[in-house]
Amino acid sequence: MRPLFVGIILGMLLVACAPVARPIPGEMSQAPEAVQPQIKSAGGPQAEDARALKGAPPATPVAVAVNPPGGIPNPAVRMIIKNAEMRLLVSSVDEALTRIEGLVADMGGYILNSRTWFQDEEKYASLTFAVPSERFEEALGRLRRIATKVADENTSGQDVSQEYVDLEARLANLEAAAARLREFLKEAKSVEEALQVEARLRELEGEIAQVKGRMNFLKGRSTYSLITVILEPLRPTPTLTPTPTPVVWDPGETFREATGVLGILLRALVDFSIWVLVLGGPFMLPAGVIAFMAYRFRNRRRIG
Repeated sequence: MRPLFVGIILGMLLVACAPVARPIPGEMSQAPEAVQPQIKSAGGPQAEDARALKGAPPATPVAVAVNPPGGIPNPAVRMIIKNAEMRLLVSSVDEALTRIEGLVADMGGYILNSRTWFQDEEKYASLTFAVPSERFEEALGRLRRIATKVADENTSGQDVSQEYVDLEARLANLEAAAARLREFLKEAKSVEEALQVEARLRELEGEIAQVKGRMNFLKGRSTYSLITVILEPLRPTPTLTPTPTPVVWDPGETFREATGVLGILLRALVDFSIWVLVLGGPFMLPAGVIAFMAYRFRNRRRIG
C-alpha cells in the first residue's frame, strides 16, 4: 500500500502545482459551458500506473478551466487599486479638517489615521482615509474646492484583475486536490499512510487560506480607494523691500547739477525781465514823465 499512496501524493502535488489557468473573470461561475475544459488526471501517469498494478480503480478526472487562446479579463469587472496624495494650502487648517471629515462621512468612507502638529507657530495636519472607488474622482474634486490652492497632487492606479483571476484558478486547483486527499484519507490502511496524507492536506489547507486572504485583500482594496491629504496654512506673500543704492560723492556731478540750476535761474530771470518789459512798458513812460516833473517841482521850491 505504501507505493500506492506515495504515487497518489505525487500525483496530487502535480495537480496543485500545475500552471495556473487564466479564465475570463466571472465566467468560471456564471457560464462554465463557454470555457473549454482541460481534463487532468488526479495523480498523473505515475499514479495511474500504480493503480493499474494494484488493481485500484482509475482516479476521478479533475476539470481545470482555462482561458481560450488570447483570452483577457473582462473590462467590465476590472479590479483597480486607486491611490492619491494631495498637499493643500488652506486659510484655516481646523476648518479644512472639519470639512474633510464631513466629506468622508457623506461619501460612505472611513478615516484610517489623522495627525496634527505645529511648525513655526502654524498648525499643520495630515489625514488618510478611504472612499468607495466609484466616487474616487468625485472626492478629489471636492478636496480641490476645499483648498485655497492645490500645492501638489499625485494619483496612481494598479490593475489587479489578472492577479485575482490567477488566484481564483489556483484556489480551484488547491480545493480539488484537498478534496481528493480527504477521500484518500478515508481509504488509508495504516497509521503511517494516514499521517502522510494528513501532512499534505494541512499544507494544502494552509495554501488555500493564503490564497483566500490575498483575494480578500485585493477585493477590499479595489472596492475602496485611499487618499492622503496634507493641510498647510496659506502664508501671505512677503513684500520685497528694494535695496537702497549707496550714495557716492562725485564733484563733477555736483558741478553739472549746479550749472544746470544756474542756467534755470538765468532763464527765469530773463523771462521775468521780458514779462516786465512787455507788460510794464506802456506804463513806464508816463510814470517816468510824472516822476521827472515832480522832481523838478520840488527842486524849484527849494531854490525859491
